[in-house]
Amino acid sequence: MTESSDAHKKPHVHIVATGGTIANVGGEYDSPENFLTADDLIEELPKLEEVANITSTGISRLGSSHLIPDVWYDVYEEIMLHAESDDPPDGFVITHGSNTSEETAYFLNLALDTDLPVVVTAAQRGIGKVGHDGFKNLFDAVRTAASPESVGRGALLVANDEIHHSRDVSKLASNRPDAWESSNFGKVGIASPNQPIRFYRSTARKSGTDTVFSLSETPLEEFPLTDIHIVYSALGEDNTVVDAIADDAAGIVVAGFMTGGAASRPEGPSQSEALERAAKKEIPIVMCTRGSYGCIEPKGQDLPGGYGIGGDTLRPQKARILLALGLTKTSDPEELKDFFETY
Repeated sequence: MTESSDAHKKPHVHIVATGGTIANVGGEYDSPENFLTADDLIEELPKLEEVANITSTGISRLGSSHLIPDVWYDVYEEIMLHAESDDPPDGFVITHGSNTSEETAYFLNLALDTDLPVVVTAAQRGIGKVGHDGFKNLFDAVRTAASPESVGRGALLVANDEIHHSRDVSKLASNRPDAWESSNFGKVGIASPNQPIRFYRSTARKSGTDTVFSLSETPLEEFPLTDIHIVYSALGEDNTVVDAIADDAAGIVVAGFMTGGAASRPEGPSQSEALERAAKKEIPIVMCTRGSYGCIEPKGQDLPGGYGIGGDTLRPQKARILLALGLTKTSDPEELKDFFETY
């Protein structure tokens, strides 16, 4: 635990560390020893103490491709423990691997029951690499979490001088510091050097204390994320994958064509026919697009029993999270569609 002596003069930001390239030393990701601890990471960036009083907790030291829902629950519980304490911090920063940073951010955006700022940050180039961007992103994330302007905005992601909302942002490139984009709506603010944190828009979609989701009512073993599968539509795709997963799936998310459809064939078994069979088994089917832009109307997907749900502007990996949380509340397809219109 790291804390400065002038706690009364500056905001208090609590950092929750999970690993990732931002804490990686040497480029190997197969062991916790390849990642700095939470306290070590903070010690590498003493300028943080100029912005806020820092405390920290290490949850894991893993690359983002190794994370599982257990880590989400641990991060959630750590944040809520401090948020509901007698002396809560002014904001939280989660240091994370880049590949799944957007997913963790969106999960927290829907699940957390606090309006305190929550900011996820990551890096594209590890410590010691030429052009290492992690310390800059961490510094800006702390600045953002410490800003009163961040209160009540839901979970954010900060990287490359930009502030994105967790619902809209996706990582669209590897290695480049500008990898994150909010394709449909753009970033919500900027974290320019030597300037105050500035926001230029907000999202109308509900988050934080305004959502109906509560992990306190859903034990980890009952959280259905890993039973929801994403399938990809491509020319000539047949029924094989969908039929193979349908019997055990809690839901299926389709990375479909830009028009919102799945692959079909003039003759023989097709992906679209397999999805219809799955819907007849009362398996929710969420149709997204395999592209970066566009909107699939939540109530406009025609599948048996009303089990076709449009993913709105969510990318497939985000739709999977919302469907998982939605299924903790209801299995009714019309109510699930309402969630996709609301969140």
